[in-house]
Amino acid sequence: MRSQSLGLILFHLANTVLTYPTTHLQGFIDVQIRDKISLYSIALDTKNFALLSEVLTVDTIGNYGLPPPNTLIHGLAENQKVLKASIDGFVTQETISTTVVDFVDESSPNSTAYLVAHYFGKGNLTGQLLSVYGKYEDSWALEGGSWKIKNRTLSFFVSLKGTTFGCVSELLTRIGKGPGTIGNLAIMSYVGR
Repeated sequence: MRSQSLGLILFHLANTVLTYPTTHLQGFIDVQIRDKISLYSIALDTKNFALLSEVLTVDTIGNYGLPPPNTLIHGLAENQKVLKASIDGFVTQETISTTVVDFVDESSPNSTAYLVAHYFGKGNLTGQLLSVYGKYEDSWALEGGSWKIKNRTLSFFVSLKGTTFGCVSELLTRIGKGPGTIGNLAIMSYVGR
């Protein structure tokens, strides 16, 4: 009797958890979106920029907090190019944590995902580390039967004003802006040589 009651409770609990989003379809979409958010980080960390075609729409718009003229990056190819240039020469490790997927309706999901990204210097920057904390805010669209990011905005939690740490200067140089400020890029920790 006790095991039947426990089984019934577990069944109802599982049913409640599985149907937390308003519909089963939204639950399925939620899982797909979370997988794509993780796949984006894997693409960056493995330097497999072709993999971004599974995450970003062909006409995606990325806003990575860069100063003009690179404020908005249009199209998959241009996003791949800018992302590659910004982390080329670094070992990176991007961790996604808190993630929320919400629905205007079943054809218009949005997501917010917090991240911590570490940039480990190589070559003349060996031993230097830049850690940044921020969030991605994405709107999603169906493309080829798969959910992909249509618009991505990256914002950081603390401003970097006039920092000239070697690792930061190198990161800025890689995106073609030299030492200075990358939008609202944040340094939360820095380990020098």
